[in-house]
Amino acid sequence: MMKTTSNYLLRAMLFIVSFSFACKNSGLDEMNPAPQKALKTAALAAVADHVIETGMSLAQINAVIAGASSGQTVLVQPGTYSITGKIVMKAGVSLAKQTSTNPIFDASASAAILTMSYTSDISNCLVSGITFWNIRFSMIGAAGTSFKYCIFDYGKRAPNTNKTNNLKDAYLEFRDADLSLVSNCVFCHRAADPGRGVWLKNTTNSKIINNTFGNGGTTGYFVTAINDNSQSNSLIDGNTLTRNPGLSLVDSLTDHGMYAHSFNGLTISNNTVSGWPANGSGGSIKARNGQNLNISGNTLNDSGILLYEYSNSPSFPYLKYVVVSNNTINIAGAANDMYHGIGYYRDNTIHSEYSINISDNLLPNGTIYAAGSAINVADFNAAGGGVFHNDTATGYLLLKTGINNSGNY
Repeated sequence: MMKTTSNYLLRAMLFIVSFSFACKNSGLDEMNPAPQKALKTAALAAVADHVIETGMSLAQINAVIAGASSGQTVLVQPGTYSITGKIVMKAGVSLAKQTSTNPIFDASASAAILTMSYTSDISNCLVSGITFWNIRFSMIGAAGTSFKYCIFDYGKRAPNTNKTNNLKDAYLEFRDADLSLVSNCVFCHRAADPGRGVWLKNTTNSKIINNTFGNGGTTGYFVTAINDNSQSNSLIDGNTLTRNPGLSLVDSLTDHGMYAHSFNGLTISNNTVSGWPANGSGGSIKARNGQNLNISGNTLNDSGILLYEYSNSPSFPYLKYVVVSNNTINIAGAANDMYHGIGYYRDNTIHSEYSINISDNLLPNGTIYAAGSAINVADFNAAGGGVFHNDTATGYLLLKTGINNSGNY
């Protein structure tokens, strides 16, 4: 009896094995979950390996970033990725291209520029070698955020806006941020959508170095390339700004190459700026109402340096401790105004200037102007202030009587 029972059990087991084998090879894919498992496994592997793979959706991109830990780098494979919302960053996680080809994060399908807002969630993050289309970053209160070797292009301007009623057109905006770095990036604005590049607001220890803003033609439609309202220790060095000069015909979209105000501790050095007009809306560099300013070693074409102290900035009722030195300004010709070289003007008598030094600049076709009636000569001359050893157009050293000057030619 026991032997018979064992035979029945053995036959039953053989039947089950045979049936399973037949099903496995029957071609009924719907009974085989292997493809679905493979896809799921691949996605999990991408998250585990911290790799954004070509063709991933925004949700998948964010899942990969979420799977990384502070100090790790998420690599992005080449390709164009459709971006329809926020790329969710994680403090301390870097985002970098995997190969020599920049991947493209493309939000051009959006009717307006896509703004991604961050706070400390982008602190200590490096974004390197990514191309962004129609995307801007607004970062408030972040520390140690860096952008290197990135490209920003195709930003869309809000309709019917100008330089005063649209201040949200910079690709990168840092506010109340520390140790921000923008290095070796390329910024582009097209004819239909002029805008700004980088804006620093109440920042500390920021660096904007070795970047390119425009090509003077198709990508050179900048209102302003760099705005600086930094709190302390800001460096703008080695950048090339080349605006399409045709945009100068639109005054409402012309607002200086670099524009600094309400600053404390700002160095603007070794930059090359071209394409902004020599008038009140232009100027390669404009700086007003601040302190501890050094503008040196720059090459400025088409227009020069404008220094102001305005009464409408009560938090910074002065312009003091300013050095403008060793700049080369290539301008078509001199004029009896402050716009065609290096100029200083104060529109009031209730604020002040202190220690303005303009020395060793080359502007053989240009003007140095500091002749306004509101200037306090003693304060201008204080602590080594004055105008010394500059090359100007003959007869175009226009100074208020009493301002120290010597060696100019």
